[in-house]
Amino acid sequence: MQLRECEYILAIAEEGNMGKAAQRLYTSQPTLSKMLGKLEEKIGMPLFERQPTGMVPTAAGAVYIDGARKMLELNAQWEKDIDTVTGKLPVLDVGFPMIRLDILACRVVPALAARYPGLQSVYICTSQSRIATDLLNNKCAIGVGIITEQYASLLNYETVGEEEYVLAVPKGHPLERKAHPLPGSRFPHLAVSHLKNTPFVLSRPGAYSTRVAQRFFEDHGITPPIALTMQNTGNIMKAVAYGTGVALLPSQPLDAIGMKDKLTYLHVDTREEPMQIGVLYRRGHVLNRIELALAEELHEAYRMK
Repeated sequence: MQLRECEYILAIAEEGNMGKAAQRLYTSQPTLSKMLGKLEEKIGMPLFERQPTGMVPTAAGAVYIDGARKMLELNAQWEKDIDTVTGKLPVLDVGFPMIRLDILACRVVPALAARYPGLQSVYICTSQSRIATDLLNNKCAIGVGIITEQYASLLNYETVGEEEYVLAVPKGHPLERKAHPLPGSRFPHLAVSHLKNTPFVLSRPGAYSTRVAQRFFEDHGITPPIALTMQNTGNIMKAVAYGTGVALLPSQPLDAIGMKDKLTYLHVDTREEPMQIGVLYRRGHVLNRIELALAEELHEAYRMK
């Protein structure tokens, strides 16, 4: 039983469809079908029944799938045990979108360095839309990002916090004084009427946060002036802190990104649902102690205000 075969069979079983399994594994369907055919020939009986509803494991397939899952988990645990006995720290290999840079750089990386002196880390900047692709192609071991419905169907994950779209304003801004507490909200509520002539800072055209802002303007019938357009969320926050304008942004914990004394978050009426943030990883991958520590530090960061 080869580990790669285990990964392939588990993908077929979990997806129930050869095409979807091949897409998840980033291989071709003929290649996957050929591998399955050779494996079934070697075993001497089929592992799946081809039914209209999808690929259904046979009795032999159920036994193989159970063993494959145990093999992958055992291999991951074996690697962890070897590292523990030898005292070797696993290399931390993380993919993340640029919007997560500040929380990693300001809070998580220093905390991990203090916990594990000599830790070697590789941080790969990617986009939210490419996290699953990079994980399934083994470009990184774990990812940090939004747990979308698609990602939840493809990957395992550990939830570390929650974000919602809020209005970021400079500390002490007049809008901060016009806001008032709102039951059930973490942030003071601001009436949209106060934003008609307030300059905004937007992300690049086509960016998700820009689309959120444009929907917000359309929903409330306002056309505020656009003071500046920037690409990086961290730079947008700095521009807001300097008084260039206000911005609609995800509510990353201000204390964890070093902006608690510079920005204030206000609640405004948007259509956006809260976003679950998590550590994402391939199915069959078992988080090692360093990866678990990263998840813990992120969870602590999101508990900050």
